[in-house]
Formats: sequence, C-alpha cells, structure tokens
Amino acid sequence: SGINAEYWHYYITNNLSNMSSEDRGCCDKCAKTFIMLINIIIILIGGAILGAGIYWQLSDTGFYKEIFNHEGAGAGIFNVPIVSIVIGSLLLLVGLAGFMGACCEALFLLKIYMAFLIIIMLVEIIIAVGCVAMKSSVETYATERTMEMIGFYGDDTKDEAGIITKTIDEIQENFECCGVYGPEDWSTNEAYNDNGLVTVPTSCCTTQYASEEDCGSHIRQEDNDKIYKTGCKTSMMNFVENNLLYVGICAGVIVIF
Repeated sequence: SGINAEYWHYYITNNLSNMSSEDRGCCDKCAKTFIMLINIIIILIGGAILGAGIYWQLSDTGFYKEIFNHEGAGAGIFNVPIVSIVIGSLLLLVGLAGFMGACCEALFLLKIYMAFLIIIMLVEIIIAVGCVAMKSSVETYATERTMEMIGFYGDDTKDEAGIITKTIDEIQENFECCGVYGPEDWSTNEAYNDNGLVTVPTSCCTTQYASEEDCGSHIRQEDNDKIYKTGCKTSMMNFVENNLLYVGICAGVIVIF
C-alpha cells in the first residue's frame, strides 16, 4: 500500500505539473459555472420564499396568524410570514454573494459566501439537535396546532383563502387518514358535531367511496365503514419510518445546499 501511495502521489503531482494552462482554465471555468448555477437556484428559492412571506404578511387571510400566533400562551412566538421574509432575504444574500463572487472572481465576496455557508450549516446542526432534544415538546406543539386547524376547517372567518381546508383535505386523501388521532377528532369542529352526532369531511372517505358526496357528511363516523379510521399522525409517522432512507437523503441534500 505504501508503494501504491507513492505511485499515485508521483502520478498526480507529475500530471498536475504538466497540465497546460488551457486545461486548468477549462477546470476553472467548469467550477465557476457550477458555482454560478447552484447560486442561481439559491437565488430563485430565496426569492420565492421572500415573495411568499411578503404575500402572507400583507394578505388579509388570518391562517398563519391564527395557527402560530394564537391568543393565549405562546402568542406571537412564531410568525411564519416574518420568518419566511428573513429566511428568503438571507438566501438571496447568500446566492448573490456566491454568484457575483464566482462571476466577477471577487475573493472578498467568495469569503462572505463561505462565511454564510458555515453559519447556515451551524444553524442547521443546532436546529436539528434542538428538535431531537425537544422532540416531545415539538410533537405536542404540532399536534395542538393541527387540532386547531381542524377547528378552523371550513370556517370562512378563520380560513378566508381556504388554505386550511385544502391542506387538511390533501393530507387526509394522500395519507389515507382522518383527523389527528382518528375520526373522533372532528368533534372539535362545530360544523361536524351536532349535539354529539359526529360527522367527517368527504376527504376522510376511502378511495372506493370518495365519489359519494355524503359518505362522511351525513353518517355517524362510529358506524361508517366508508371512512379512514387511522389518524393522520400515525399515518405520517409510518410514512416517515417506511421511507427513512429517502427522507435522510433529502435532508442531506438540503444541508449540503
């Protein structure tokens, strides 16, 4: 192995020293182009997040403020539009610094770009460790907010743009589930609880009966075999566990970029 190491060291050193300036220029151009393309993607993502944050902040719909800035304990702690604006702005700065630094070969901008990347990497690590350490608290918070969303389902005063309704319908249809823990969770929504007579939205219906408009709206959920009985929390946890490899790969890609 020592002979092989010496051979490869000699081979690489010798070839690099004999590499023409034209070859090196080609490698530099490829690296430069790659960095510029990556940062164009970062700029587009940052711009999209920033634009969405500004739109949400100026929008009349109370969706995000109702869910994350509800009255009572914890009010005003987490504001989705403001966080989106901050994250989008940072991504734009990072992308512009990297793009301009590579395009103009400005060492100062490239140093700023690298500093941003290091900071972002550290923040991601801290957030990941925090989420693991506070798993139960994060899970409880997410569950409580989701239960609130069920209460706002179909309420035009709380869900003016229909975002909550569409989101819950998509989740229940795609994950083949109903409610957070089960169909009984819909008792928290006054529109689906008529003095103890609990019904569920059509999105809780199984694929076979999804075309029936009254499959969940006019039948007691306890006696209804046409709806999903599994809660979405369980279904989503099972999905993550069954696709842990792909989730890990996606998380790795997000961390890298």
